[in-house]
Amino acid sequence: MTDHVSAIRARRAESNQAIAQRDADRVVAVMLDDVSVSVAGGPVLTGRAANRAAFAEQFADRAFRGYVREADEIVVHDPPTEATERGRWTGRWQVGIRTETMRGSYLARWRRDALGWFIVSEVFVPG
Repeated sequence: MTDHVSAIRARRAESNQAIAQRDADRVVAVMLDDVSVSVAGGPVLTGRAANRAAFAEQFADRAFRGYVREADEIVVHDPPTEATERGRWTGRWQVGIRTETMRGSYLARWRRDALGWFIVSEVFVPG
């Protein structure tokens, strides 16, 4: 595994941990300012601020239990300033005594700059 792949996996782990801790600022810290996120079954959120607001709204929902994104494949392109990540996501909500689960796949684009790797775009597909 290359250092770049390891770095992207670490950034994804940071994002997952921030979601688990309901920390919207840390969730979007791995995103570029002009990030584009296509929400599964929902809108396209453009910009870090719009994504922060969406996460803050979800974190305020007491039923929301979190999202986990797991990479199946990360490809770092040449030169190593761009990468793509493909994987699976799971979202959970507590509804009464049962846990509702949504699942799907995702594709993320990453860009590396002097500060490290950041998400350029993500597309989440239900199913």
